[in-house]
Amino acid sequence: MFKTARMQKFRVVFLQQAHDSVVAGLHEAGVVQLKEISELEVARKALDEEIYEISSLLAKFREAREFLGPPPGKPVEIEELPYGQILNQAKKFLDKFEPKLIALKAKKEELRQKKQESLAQMEMLRSFLEIKFPLSYLRSTDEIHVVVGRIAEERVQEFSDAAREALGHKVFVAVFGKGKQRILIVACRIGEQSKLSPVLYRHDVELLEIPPIPKAPQKALRTLEGQVKELDGEETKLEGEREKLAKANAREVITLLELLEIQRERLECSGLFGYTDATVVMEGWVQAKRVAELDPLLSLATNGHHVLRTYAPQKAEVEAVPVELENPRVVEDFEYVTNMYGLPKYDEIDPTPFMTLTFAIFFAICLSDAGYGIALGLFMASGFWFAKMFPQKLRRMMVVCAIFTVIIGFLIGGWFGFGQGYWVDPIKKPIPLLKLVVFIGIIHLLTAFGFAGAIKDLFRRDWKSLIFNRISRVLIVIGFFGLSFCVLGIGMHEFGIDFTFPKTGLFTAFNPFAPGAAIIVAFKAIFYLGLGTGMVGAVLVGKRAGEKIGGPINVIYGITGLIADVTSYTRLLALGIATGVIAFSINFIVEFAYSGMMPAELTPLSAIFAALLLIGLAFIFIAAHCFNIFINSLGGFIHTMRLHFAEFFSKFYEAGGEKFTPFKAKRTFTKVKGGEWPGR
Repeated sequence: MFKTARMQKFRVVFLQQAHDSVVAGLHEAGVVQLKEISELEVARKALDEEIYEISSLLAKFREAREFLGPPPGKPVEIEELPYGQILNQAKKFLDKFEPKLIALKAKKEELRQKKQESLAQMEMLRSFLEIKFPLSYLRSTDEIHVVVGRIAEERVQEFSDAAREALGHKVFVAVFGKGKQRILIVACRIGEQSKLSPVLYRHDVELLEIPPIPKAPQKALRTLEGQVKELDGEETKLEGEREKLAKANAREVITLLELLEIQRERLECSGLFGYTDATVVMEGWVQAKRVAELDPLLSLATNGHHVLRTYAPQKAEVEAVPVELENPRVVEDFEYVTNMYGLPKYDEIDPTPFMTLTFAIFFAICLSDAGYGIALGLFMASGFWFAKMFPQKLRRMMVVCAIFTVIIGFLIGGWFGFGQGYWVDPIKKPIPLLKLVVFIGIIHLLTAFGFAGAIKDLFRRDWKSLIFNRISRVLIVIGFFGLSFCVLGIGMHEFGIDFTFPKTGLFTAFNPFAPGAAIIVAFKAIFYLGLGTGMVGAVLVGKRAGEKIGGPINVIYGITGLIADVTSYTRLLALGIATGVIAFSINFIVEFAYSGMMPAELTPLSAIFAALLLIGLAFIFIAAHCFNIFINSLGGFIHTMRLHFAEFFSKFYEAGGEKFTPFKAKRTFTKVKGGEWPGR
């Protein structure tokens, strides 16, 4: 569970005549991830022309699928055919089908353009409806310049006066229409055009293009409406033809498209192989638990004429090994968060099992209301369309978080803002919860340094890091915060533990030679042992003089980082209190409105008012609490994720692994006739 799935590198050599069978078998089984051959001595195959040819066919079939739509029905059973035969089938089908498709698409495009032109003309004509004469009268001639535009009502008189003054009254101005915008027609001699243009600009006249229609606007508009209706009828008729064409050919189009896509994947992977005169060399990765499936599959494809070798990954190639996470069902759902940060490297520890419990607890403290937990859990577990917008893993993960919210909400929160926690009410007494989140933060850091980080070093057999980095930091955290609790004199009575850290001064606590209580001396010994181990390790591990001097200083300076890390966990307290305060405020506002507006005596009229008031207040109550659940669930998720990414993962987790991507045929509309390939 803490390790990723174990991988094996494989190499297989087989005869070239078995190439297509081997590739098809592996593709259908989906058990391996292929990689480029590492041998430089073997030849590669140039496949540019073949890939170009099949890509051209794919483009045509995708265009046809988009036009026809997907066919209904179950997947079609097909026989496994060689590459050349599938290409020939696709070409023959296109020779018959493509002319029909092109003709139908051309008709649809022609209708679309005609309709767009008519609609555009109709839109232009609506600006001229006040004009009762044919628009051809408004066109300029060799001697007369005519301008048609739109002007604001309040500027009409101002414009008329300015135009007459500029052109010496040798201008015709007419205004049509009603409302704030008027249609303006201006006519002058061609020679006076240069004088008119500045006047139009100064008065913000919006020039209008005259449609190329000889009729009067209203009559032309009616004609165009009739044309659009006719075009709609022709579109309906063409849609019927499209449906008929789809019924006859959509299934074959989608089948050939899927087969071509599969063949292209197989063709592209062939470029990864090495070739000799008679054989093919293939390399890749397979999960160790599925290695046993590989040999029977290859034997079936090659009639037993192959050589297969599998190897455990070497240390030098760990970076290139693909990664597949393996976790139980509940833990697997939290891989959603791990994937957001990045997959672990092959020789790293999978952080998901460590995060599963703490993520749910942190989120629950942030939401801190048992009623909200029930509502969130029911919503995420429901089949509502809005809930299905979230990824399935996220929904299941949030159901687990909601269950923890109910438990923790019962202890520290209430039920939709009513009541208080069974253990403590953090709004009235925040200190117990503050102590709890600080202790949680320290335990979280100890888990990162001492457990997760230690397991990672054990996997890698990095004994220096284990002793000088992990163990030393665990000792520093325990000693430093133990002494800090003694300085503050923190008690544990809120947790049912009759114990108080012995009070001491700051200087006395961190003075290694000052006497004190046994527990203080023990914390000092732990702290300085960890500090000394870390500083010695920094000197031993450092390669240059600067590293040997700066390393120990960084160990001491790192203590300030631990303080900042633990302080970050107090955000859990802040978010938990914020959720409770908002929930209480919603209830208070609704209750205040109810007591202030509800009629004292019920009459027929007041009863109607009271019913409407209750409906309105109920809506406000539900909507406000739903919003509070949403906004604080979002905030709780983000801050919980941030605590894990910044404070937890950064202590031991590198990430940067590449996901194991099996070479597997994606079949939706087809399936291979004659049963399944081994391993599929």
